[in-house]
Amino acid sequence: MAQSVSSGAYSYVNFGFESTYGTVAASFPRPFGNGSKLSISRRNNMERVVGIGARNASATVAKKFEGVATVDFLLGAGNTAIADGGASWLRAVLGAVPTDAGTGPTTHTYAESNTLVAFSIQNGVELGSADYVSALVGCKVQSCTISAAVGEVVTVRLECPYRTESMATTPVAPAIAVNETPLTFAQGTLSVSGTTVGYVQSVELTITNNVEMVWGLGSRYSTAGPEKTRTYDFRMNVALSDVSLLLEKFYGKAATVAVTDLATLNPAGVACVLTFDNGLGTTSMRKIVFTFANLFLNEHSLNLDVNDTIKEDVTGWAHSCTNIVVSNGTTTDVASP
Repeated sequence: MAQSVSSGAYSYVNFGFESTYGTVAASFPRPFGNGSKLSISRRNNMERVVGIGARNASATVAKKFEGVATVDFLLGAGNTAIADGGASWLRAVLGAVPTDAGTGPTTHTYAESNTLVAFSIQNGVELGSADYVSALVGCKVQSCTISAAVGEVVTVRLECPYRTESMATTPVAPAIAVNETPLTFAQGTLSVSGTTVGYVQSVELTITNNVEMVWGLGSRYSTAGPEKTRTYDFRMNVALSDVSLLLEKFYGKAATVAVTDLATLNPAGVACVLTFDNGLGTTSMRKIVFTFANLFLNEHSLNLDVNDTIKEDVTGWAHSCTNIVVSNGTTTDVASP
C-alpha cells in the first residue's frame, strides 16, 4: 500500500445539518469559515479484563464510544452563497432556523430555541491512493466562544460532542473553498445600555448549551443529546475613560455610590450589543449583530500603575440572546438540510 505523509494543507472540513439526530447528513454544503482548524478526540473506553490464574489480560472489551470535535475558524459574515462561508453555524449554536428578509443586503435573523439541531462534519486528508475521509455524526454545539482583541482577527471556537462516525477513503462531497473576508477587531463595536463603550481592548463571548450525551442499554453510541441550561458569559477588558460605562453597571446604580448601596445591592440588567461590520453598504455589506438582554457584571478589577494605561477587566453574563442578525449577499441561510 502506498503511504504519503500530508500536512493540513491537504485537508478540508465541511458540514451539513442532519434531518434526524445521529443520521449522517445528506450533503455537506457549508464550510465553517476561513482559517478552519479541526481537532478530533475519540475514545473507545476499553477495559482490560484480568482474572485469577494469569498476570496478563485475558480479554479486552470496548465500552461506550465518545467523540468530541473542536472547530476553530475566523468570524465572517459570508458572501453571496452558502458555500462561500457565512454564519449558518449559528443555527447549530442557538437552534432555530434563521428568518431571511430583504435583498441587497439580505438579513438572516437567528433566535433561541429550546432544542438544538444536530449536524455532521465531513473531514478528509489527501494521502495518495487511499485518502482519509471521516464523517462525524450527531454533532451538537456544547460551547461557542467568540474572541475579539485589538490587533487581531475575530476568532470562533466550537466544542462539539458527537454520537458516532464513519471512515472511508473517498470523499462523499468535494472540499469547499471559503470565499469571504474575515472580520477584525477594527470592525467591532460594543454597546452597553445603549451607549457605545470606547477603548475596548478585548471582548470574549461564550455561549454554553450544557449538552449531555446520554447512553442506554443496547448500544455503544449515545442515543440522545439533551440540552440543559443555556448561558451567555462575557469577559471584557476596557481602558478606563468613564465610570458610567461599566463601573456603575457593576455597582448597580449611578454615582454617588454609598456603602449602604452595596449592602442592599439589587442590580438591574442592561442591554448589550456586540457588532462586527465591514462598513460597506447594500450588496457589499457584511455584518453580524449580537443582541443580549439583561447583562449583569459579576467581577470588576482595576489596576493603577504609572507604567500602564488604566484598564477595567470585567466578567458577567446575560440572561438571554434577543437575536443574532447576519447581513450579507446570500438570499437564504437555510438551504435544508
